Amino acid sequence: MRLKPGFLQYLTLLSATFAALVLVSCSPERKLANQFMQNKEPSAVMLLAPDFVYKVSYKLPDSAVLANTPDYLTDSLLLANTDVIRFVNDSAYMTSFVAGFSNALKRIGFKVYSPEYSGEFLAHGQKAVIINIAQAELEEYFDSIGEKAQFGDEDLYSYEFFITSVNLNFWFEMSGMNHNDSVMRVLFGQQVISDRVDGGFRYFPFTGDVKYIYSVDSIDTGDLYFAAYKAGELNATYLNDYLMNRYIQNKLPANRPAQKAYTYDWLTGNIRKLKVWGFTEM
Repeated sequence: MRLKPGFLQYLTLLSATFAALVLVSCSPERKLANQFMQNKEPSAVMLLAPDFVYKVSYKLPDSAVLANTPDYLTDSLLLANTDVIRFVNDSAYMTSFVAGFSNALKRIGFKVYSPEYSGEFLAHGQKAVIINIAQAELEEYFDSIGEKAQFGDEDLYSYEFFITSVNLNFWFEMSGMNHNDSVMRVLFGQQVISDRVDGGFRYFPFTGDVKYIYSVDSIDTGDLYFAAYKAGELNATYLNDYLMNRYIQNKLPANRPAQKAYTYDWLTGNIRKLKVWGFTEM
């Protein structure tokens, strides 16, 4: 049977695509990423957490009030002007974050220890790493959001307003146990939570009026505690990404930088290319 030229081109393209996928899947970086997930070096993590959370406000009260306030009272005045973070219980917040962080690390495959189990932790020797959550910070501020719309040939309508947003900032100090690389590394991660907004422009044909109608579901302390747990899970993923890609680079020849970075999705169990780094190394 004679194949049609179009079908032959299709087979050629399919074969080339398959070959490219095989080549990518067999890249040294991907092999090392899989090796890291199998070997887990390090395999044990000790988590240390702070007792308090720094709270910073960028919601400025009346400038005249601020101008007449002594410097040593400025931070207190700014914090009193916040809607959410001044009500956050530091212990509840950090407990939620550590729970999310620890649970995600365990799902990824790490053994996680708290300081009271230091003896068991030290038994892992050079395959152990200490993660000290050196500082946790909440920053509350006004965030500007807006929308534009046009109805027929009418003018372009725009509306802008402010909502409350909070940055969840974390600094991690990472140090190994009996590693050749004993340098303490400082890593920074940030997540953001904001008021939830539902709204849009409405056109009233009988009057020709255009109005922007919206409602705001403001964040509260319960939202922040839940966000802290989710931030813990996300930062655990960032930590695994950081350790995995360091492992990849250390296993490659000294003069060969890694061509790709990889991430492990603990929800699906898949390794894929990393598009955006979660941690910033300080």
